[in-house]
Amino acid sequence: MTTVTASTDLHDRVEEAVERSRRASDAVDGKLGVFVTPLHDEALEAHRNHPRQGPLTGVTLGVKDVIFESSAPTTAQSRVALAAWPEGQPEATVISRLKRAGAVVVGKTATMEYALGVQDGTGPGPVSRNPWNTDRWAGGSSSGSGSGVMTGCFDAAIATDTTGSLRIPAAYTGATGLKATRGRVPTTGTYPLAPSLDTVGPIAGSVDLCARLLQVMAGPDPDGDPFAAAEPVGDWIAALDADVAGLRIGVDTLAAHADAGVDPAQPAVFERALRDLDGLGVCRSTVEVPAYPLLNVVGNVLMLAEAHEIHHDSLVRDWARYGRGARWVFAAGESITSRDYLRAQRLRDTLARQVQALFDEFDVLVTPTCHLGAPVLDGMHPLDPSTYLGSMHTTAWSVTGHPVAVVPIGFTEDGLPLSMSIVGPHWREDRVIAVASAFQRLTDHHRRRPAV
Repeated sequence: MTTVTASTDLHDRVEEAVERSRRASDAVDGKLGVFVTPLHDEALEAHRNHPRQGPLTGVTLGVKDVIFESSAPTTAQSRVALAAWPEGQPEATVISRLKRAGAVVVGKTATMEYALGVQDGTGPGPVSRNPWNTDRWAGGSSSGSGSGVMTGCFDAAIATDTTGSLRIPAAYTGATGLKATRGRVPTTGTYPLAPSLDTVGPIAGSVDLCARLLQVMAGPDPDGDPFAAAEPVGDWIAALDADVAGLRIGVDTLAAHADAGVDPAQPAVFERALRDLDGLGVCRSTVEVPAYPLLNVVGNVLMLAEAHEIHHDSLVRDWARYGRGARWVFAAGESITSRDYLRAQRLRDTLARQVQALFDEFDVLVTPTCHLGAPVLDGMHPLDPSTYLGSMHTTAWSVTGHPVAVVPIGFTEDGLPLSMSIVGPHWREDRVIAVASAFQRLTDHHRRRPAV
């Protein structure tokens, strides 16, 4: 009798979760462009045929459409199919792990084409919009992920992050994102953008769920991802309740590097978040991230060079089939020489060591994720990143490979979310999660939802 009841409860929980996702999706997807391919029927069928019970049972997931999932084709929201990624590609390692833990995939989510460029309407698929103001961008390249989380289309999204593609949509939509140390989570089964920078991670409504997802996603994949490290997986569930009193926190406002400007409300919002951290008993002092502008240059050189190499033959053959925003940015990598690329890789190692040295003095670093709210979609231009990324601060941590949590901290003057980044030493996701969790227990920013 107990077995039957447990089985029935499991069945009901998953079916209710999927139908809740369907209702939310029906209500908002046409306005926000969350999904490339909704998969609610497929999710129910998969559950009925292969019910799984685990730590994530009943958690609904959106999966970025550059990550392979067995229920639907992976298109990278493009008309161009790369020859290196044939039909029949095995399911991504992280998706298989999440499904075994009971999570249910309810759709493939919108992305910038092949995870780069600008959604300007010239490519296929939806242009994602911000749920707080539909004239604004939802962030990218994981563009449907944050909007879907914040409107109940799914509990969490599995996204990629090369120079901020997970953290930017989390920040712009008021969600929580978690980028682990480079190599912590295997990228097996994802379309690459820049393989030496690419990571996979979760976006959710809180760091609690992000940590629970990371606990399942992380771990070596020796037969798949050559960059996946053999570092032991930590106990990130326990880190959610860790005491952070006495932790040494270094703060850099990065105000000198807000090239596109600063929202009038941002300094006070960020300072209030710092005072909340003070209330947790941390020891706070100021710090300057070394060579910060150079970190951004290095990241852009590496990303553009590696992306161009991957797409070179397809750009020659299928130029007009790429959307304008994607082809212009991919083609920009043509100007980067092998000397530029090798010099950037050498600088990367030096700069990463300099940043890592800061953790001899501090347990974590804290910065704004962005000094501005989400930009107006019509004002974004693919060849002028300053129109949409000029005051965004994500690239540096991709270059250095450090773990980062982004958490909401309040709103701009016109009601758009603002966020801060919590950065830890290599392989110390536990510290990042502990600080983010303590902050979210104390505040309610992560519980606020838009009225779409």
